[in-house]
Amino acid sequence: MKLSQDIIRKLIKEEITEMCGDMQSVDMSVDPTHDDEDHEGSMAKRQMFKTAEYATIIFDMLDDNEELPAWIQSKLTKVADYIGVVKHYLEYDHVMGEKLDKDADAGDYVKDFQDSDAPQFKGKSKKKKQQMAVAAYLDAKED
Repeated sequence: MKLSQDIIRKLIKEEITEMCGDMQSVDMSVDPTHDDEDHEGSMAKRQMFKTAEYATIIFDMLDDNEELPAWIQSKLTKVADYIGVVKHYLEYDHVMGEKLDKDADAGDYVKDFQDSDAPQFKGKSKKKKQQMAVAAYLDAKED
């Protein structure tokens, strides 16, 4: 069975909706009563909303056989990589609720991820857990 572009687009949009919910209902406002606090969470939500919106538009603009300039291919690769790193960081940091010490090496992260029974690792292969661990390690070293 060959999938048409329209079917693929529909499937991707359904997955985005399933993963992100109805983005139109997301409250993108910042509470003005808390001027003294940082608003990184609400800023990140706004940025991700815009990124998801642009990604959907770009996806619809592309043809399967379209040739893109190398610099565009490079930007798309960076976007995918950066989004992946943020996702893996949030999975580890928010769900695990723990951090390894600053002296921990990549192997410590891999072992921690492999030994974890946290829900975000359920059904993940050993290789996928290793990739997630390395992403978390690299992010921690940037701090």
